[in-house]
Amino acid sequence: MNVENNGSNMDGSKPSKKMLVGLAVIFTLVGLVIAFITTVAVKETSAVNFCSSCHSMKPMANAYLNSVHGGFGKTGFVARCTDCHLPHSSTLGYLVQKVRTGIHDVVTEITVDTYRIDWEEKREERRNFLYDSSCLHCHENLLNATKPNKKAYLAHKAYFSGKLQVEVDHERVKAMCVDCHKYVGHYELGKELEKIGTVYDEAYYNYKRDKPNYAAAEVESEEESEEAAETHSTAEHE
Repeated sequence: MNVENNGSNMDGSKPSKKMLVGLAVIFTLVGLVIAFITTVAVKETSAVNFCSSCHSMKPMANAYLNSVHGGFGKTGFVARCTDCHLPHSSTLGYLVQKVRTGIHDVVTEITVDTYRIDWEEKREERRNFLYDSSCLHCHENLLNATKPNKKAYLAHKAYFSGKLQVEVDHERVKAMCVDCHKYVGHYELGKELEKIGTVYDEAYYNYKRDKPNYAAAEVESEEESEEAAETHSTAEHE
């Protein structure tokens, strides 16, 4: 014999209104907690303190903090790392790329010798790390804002019309913001890279690689010097 449930409990009675309301409240609270945790996690992993926790990102962080986007401007506005380095065309796309980038960066930091990366050369790949949707997320009124400057206005008008093109890998393609604004976001990054020694240099890399051996040799040399001094002192007293 077939018995239809029709939303009834096991004993045949229908769920009470109190039970339904209780379940609705529980699910709502769980949803709010998940949303809150997600929001906090996204926010905390978007700022420079988190991004620069990897040693290889220190020069980028220092250059950023000295830039207009890092708060070193008249207005004091501060853009987060993810405001520029993640797409803003959709929330889903933003979150997906954030996860992908995060995993890639952590794995790279752990498995790759970052001292062997030519960061200056990497700067030429800026198209892979920046998005026009990110720039326009903040600079949405860009065309009107540039009207007082004829040269800037015409350049941005050509960009928005799609007529502004650049050559990439021997092909003419639509220009991106970073094709013209190449060094925006990281003030004098080259100097920061030189300062910390992450511009790839074979001699410097060999030094970093063999540093433990150098240190051991220095200790041995100091010990030998001390022994020689003691021997010399003993000989003089005799």
